[in-house]
Amino acid sequence: MYLSEFIKKPVTDATGKKIGKLKDVIASSENTYPLISAITLEASDKRTINIPYKYINDMGNKIRLKTLLNDIKEYKFKKQDIKLLEDVLDRQVVDIEDKKIRRVNDIKLSFTRGYYHVIGVDIGVYGILKRLGLESIVKPLGVRSNENIISWKDIDTLNSDYSNLKLKVPKQKIKKLHPADIAEIVDQLGLNESLTILNSLDDEAAADTLEEVSPERQVSLLEGMESKRAAEILDEMSPDDAADVLGDLPNDKAEELLDLMEPEESKDLRKLLEYPENTAGGIMTTEFAYVDQNLTVLEVLESLREIAKDVETIYYIYVISKDGDLVGVTSLRDILLSDRDRKISDFMHTHVIKVDVMEDQHEVAQKIAKYNLIALPVVEKEDKLRGIITVDDAIDIVLPTAWKKRVPRMFGR
Repeated sequence: MYLSEFIKKPVTDATGKKIGKLKDVIASSENTYPLISAITLEASDKRTINIPYKYINDMGNKIRLKTLLNDIKEYKFKKQDIKLLEDVLDRQVVDIEDKKIRRVNDIKLSFTRGYYHVIGVDIGVYGILKRLGLESIVKPLGVRSNENIISWKDIDTLNSDYSNLKLKVPKQKIKKLHPADIAEIVDQLGLNESLTILNSLDDEAAADTLEEVSPERQVSLLEGMESKRAAEILDEMSPDDAADVLGDLPNDKAEELLDLMEPEESKDLRKLLEYPENTAGGIMTTEFAYVDQNLTVLEVLESLREIAKDVETIYYIYVISKDGDLVGVTSLRDILLSDRDRKISDFMHTHVIKVDVMEDQHEVAQKIAKYNLIALPVVEKEDKLRGIITVDDAIDIVLPTAWKKRVPRMFGR
């Protein structure tokens, strides 16, 4: 049996007199398969009354009570109870296996030993057609009439508040998905459900996910969550992505979040926000690997072990003078193949392709493509190293928004 078969059915008392119609069905989640514990009656006088299941004599063509309405002791709604029509029907299910959002089109019930149990939800097209009374058009439309049921035992809540039930299929933990897959789910859900998912992740996973979410949704998510939590996530994001989303926020909100962030991270972001959005400075990241020109290979390797976890890419190692001027570049490969006592300045490349902080972003992308670079250093006042722009940042510039997420990110922490 399906819940749709009970919707708006007439309800009669023990004498057969119609006293109203069914408005909702209440089930207790204390069991693996929730047990129907009451029905909600919309009485003829427009009152709403919760009637305990023990007063129900029959739920066939009509819902018939065992007694008169005035003799019923009303059911008190409990925390573990679920309103099946209000809380479950038409809600969204996160299908982890297919990484899609499904809709609960109907709820399947089973009558066992005198009680009704919820045994699953129907997410198929046939479920909605049947509910609308359109079974007759199933064959002409080519829709298969078989059920597409998710068992209730395979459903868990994204939120323990049953008055605002959101569902998922936990065939594997959502936290184990790639951030891009979580972001795709978050982009499809409503704001509250999206926030529930982000809040279930640790700061680093939430940051990686938020970086993959559409810019419009990034703003609404950060505005919708608690400010301290938003600041913690921004701390974990790459500086260029964090600066982008802060630039899209209202000024007062952005300032509030910057004040709550770690001082060092906040300082870097404030500097990035000073550059126009479409310039090299506006899209660069300040997390990159650089070393002093006087270090030996052994000292460089020890330094890289310390900074590796905090940089976006470690393939290129930039070499600077004691004044912070960019004087050369080398690769991790060259370092690994060199003698440990050799100075980095002995084999670094001194002819460095670079861009100024104020150079237009499209010119930056063209330069990365022209020289087939993985990353491009960004300088100010000709030689002062300020950041780098990676090839996936260049891809973001030249590709339409709809295609950006189809290109695999080359870097990530």
